[in-house]
Amino acid sequence: MDGQKQYTIQNEWIKWIEEAIDKELLNYYEYNDFRNFQEIGTGGFGKVYRANLKNLEKCFALKSFFNLNI
Repeated sequence: MDGQKQYTIQNEWIKWIEEAIDKELLNYYEYNDFRNFQEIGTGGFGKVYRANLKNLEKCFALKSFFNLNI
C-alpha cells in the first residue's frame, strides 16, 4: 500500500472516531483518568489492560495498539 493511500485510510478512521465521540456514541477518556493498570492479554495488534476509572469502582478493558505499518 502506498503512503498516500495509507494516510487517507488512517484519516478516515480518525474522522470516524471523532464523529462517534461528537455524537456521544463513544466515550473519550484520557490515560490519566485511569488507575490500577494490569496487563491481561497480548495479541497480534496490541495489548489489553484492566484498569479502574478514577473515582469509580468499575473495571474497564483498555486496548493499546502496537505501532504497525500495515
